[in-house]
Amino acid sequence: MADEITTTTADDLTYAAAIMSDAIVEALYANRTAINMVRQTSIANFPSKAKDFPITPTLAAASLTEGTDLSNTAFSTTKATITAGEVGIMLTPTDVLSVSDIVDNTYYAMQAGESVADKLNTDIAALSAGFSTSVGPGTGNDLVEASIYSGIATLEGASVKGPFKVLLHTQQRIDLYGDIGTIIASAANTGTSARAETNDLGAAPDGQLGSLYGMQFWSSAAVPTANAGADRLGMMVGRDALAYVEKWSVRTELQRDASLRATEIVVTANYGVGEVSDTRGVGVLSDA
Repeated sequence: MADEITTTTADDLTYAAAIMSDAIVEALYANRTAINMVRQTSIANFPSKAKDFPITPTLAAASLTEGTDLSNTAFSTTKATITAGEVGIMLTPTDVLSVSDIVDNTYYAMQAGESVADKLNTDIAALSAGFSTSVGPGTGNDLVEASIYSGIATLEGASVKGPFKVLLHTQQRIDLYGDIGTIIASAANTGTSARAETNDLGAAPDGQLGSLYGMQFWSSAAVPTANAGADRLGMMVGRDALAYVEKWSVRTELQRDASLRATEIVVTANYGVGEVSDTRGVGVLSDA
């Protein structure tokens, strides 16, 4: 506040904020599971809050007749515009708490960084509801391997370029684990099962599950519900289905409130997410 007098110097706060930023960035990036589903673009050095992504029409070449002029093919692109905006959180640990608790201000800042990462995961995962096409075994049914095949067929049928990536809810992942290998024959004459030959899915701390049929899988609790909470709606996407624009990744600022005997810890990020092409992704719907 303007009328406050404090013995804490600006340099003290700047140095503390720098130390906290290092911890926050590590926490932020370690928890940004859903970021793997989107095309990432920085607009930090551009005088704009928005970024345009072209949507290119499908072109078809044709056979030619010698000595005959080509006729022009119309080429008209459209665009998807994604605008970045601020998200953030403020924590205000008091001096008494800071000298009495078993954790310090850096701990609180890391928790704030994780909350920003959770917000990003939620924002990206929610984009699954925007796809006009979804695959799955039907509402109230566990996710099965056939649904993954259906998603691949849908994207390939729309001439979507790979590699494809999949984001599932934790429950969807567990259900899929139990069904892998049930609809294909032995992958090779090795004496091992099709399940062992065709995938290496396994939960990892960062949400990455590994690969199945050449696709990378991730899981996140941020995957939204559908059908009044009865189901979860994950997604399978091809190249450039979704995009993320970033003005700044994470910003840490400290402000001393001497009259309150506390330090405000403010953590913000500035980004935007959105759908670029509806045909390049499908929802994956199954029982919650």
